[in-house]
Amino acid sequence: MPVNCIDNNTGINPDYMTGKKRVLNKNFNIQIEDINRGSKVDEPLISFSNPKTGESIELHRSDIYSDDTPIYILKGKTAEGEEFERKHHAWMIDPRNCSYAELMMLNQETGNTSLGDKQRADILFAKTGVKTYLDKADYSTAIKDIMEEYKNSGNWDAYFSMDKWQQSLNGYISVPVYFDRSIMGQNTMERNGVKGSCSFAIVRTAEEIQKEIDDRMKAAALSSKLC
Repeated sequence: MPVNCIDNNTGINPDYMTGKKRVLNKNFNIQIEDINRGSKVDEPLISFSNPKTGESIELHRSDIYSDDTPIYILKGKTAEGEEFERKHHAWMIDPRNCSYAELMMLNQETGNTSLGDKQRADILFAKTGVKTYLDKADYSTAIKDIMEEYKNSGNWDAYFSMDKWQQSLNGYISVPVYFDRSIMGQNTMERNGVKGSCSFAIVRTAEEIQKEIDDRMKAAALSSKLC
């Protein structure tokens, strides 16, 4: 197969077809002070700073972290010099609208913790044009743009490395997320930058999942015809 036809991989996670899902339990709404009460946050998994803005960030696993409760704690100083501590649930991160700091959480969740993985994130950070590590950006599009540049320049090693990284991120985020029905009352949530209240809501609907499958299949079929 010609090398310029490598894009016919649909990237569809088999979890779509097997019905695998994730369920947010009551820990989703636990406050930071409750998570860390009585014990110290683990040593940072990674820390990074920006000499241009003066911000510095540490990424920690929370005291209650588990595969079913992947809650991380961000601690540090903002570009404005304010100290902060925030809770993030890895299942709620969407690379189409996330921060560099959240992207680093996905790296931890997918085992992409090498220096090369951080360098890829740094390249995307520069590509998006955002100023701080907490600013939201469309990293998914940035990945595609960088891969297109690698493809046009014939830099296939970088292309395949970026593609492998992209597929691991896509595999993680593509599992549908639901609220546990035992969570009573109205829960305020935020995804894709939109806040709202919901009870027992599906975070990703079956229609959204099916549309993404259809779109990827169409793209794969078109790419195959062009090869």
